[in-house]
Amino acid sequence: MSASPLARLVSLATGALRRAVIGRVPKLFDAAYYRERNPGVAHSGLDPFLHYAWLGARRDRNPSADFDTAFYRRQSGWTRLDPVRHYQRIGAAQGLDPSPGFSTSLYLARYPDVVAAGINPLLHFRTDGRREGREASPSPIEPDRLRALDGVAEDHNRTLPEAGGGRFVLTLLRDSPLDRAAEFAPRFCLQLCVDGVEYDALLDAFRAFEAGSQAALTLEIDTGAGPHPPMPTQLLAFERCFLSRSGDGRVLGLRYAELRAWDLRLKRPGVAAVFRGGHFSARSLAEGEGWPAA
Repeated sequence: MSASPLARLVSLATGALRRAVIGRVPKLFDAAYYRERNPGVAHSGLDPFLHYAWLGARRDRNPSADFDTAFYRRQSGWTRLDPVRHYQRIGAAQGLDPSPGFSTSLYLARYPDVVAAGINPLLHFRTDGRREGREASPSPIEPDRLRALDGVAEDHNRTLPEAGGGRFVLTLLRDSPLDRAAEFAPRFCLQLCVDGVEYDALLDAFRAFEAGSQAALTLEIDTGAGPHPPMPTQLLAFERCFLSRSGDGRVLGLRYAELRAWDLRLKRPGVAAVFRGGHFSARSLAEGEGWPAA
């Protein structure tokens, strides 16, 4: 879809403002990535880096797939520069890490030619290193932090089963009507206390559904049927959701832009799989309630 005349005018004006006040866009900033994940910026025509530098960084928006703004700000503290320019100009030299998946110091220690060339390590990895097969080590900072829960409101974080074991139904839907009363949630987290078989079955179901054409796929889980972990072992982080709930709170409906499945069984929790957007329903069953009809 082509931009509207107003959006083109806004793009020209804010681009000129950015060049006058900030200068060039840092090479670590991915404008296409930022527009995709901030559709309001794309539709309005706002210069994406100007938006990030003045507003997006304060809201922990990420400037690229390899840079985690909130993670970086916890290391740098408040800075006059936005996180991307701070990392390029100051942070890399101080050994700060741009994301949990990239260690600045370990990359430089492994590749002295990058040090000799004076290239920013993350920029080198993005432009040349990844293509050349070079390795990026995870950051040793905050190894046990479950970052998916950062900034998530309490009512946008739910655990199933809710207490003392129980049964619940998870359903993947090819399409479903959008509830007019649905609320927007930047991220909704669903933590599941499932055993290893159920953990694998759920990931396999998401993969099969994404590759297939069935209208719906349902998983029924009974945590009272045998020994189950008392703590969550899997976390489903639904990004940029429209969220609806039933009156009794037992049924949850989500229309989401992306899903990240976290493995919580590890000493260092991490993302096990990423799936594109879709529709999802979770239903907690009351004592004595039967499974929904197939």
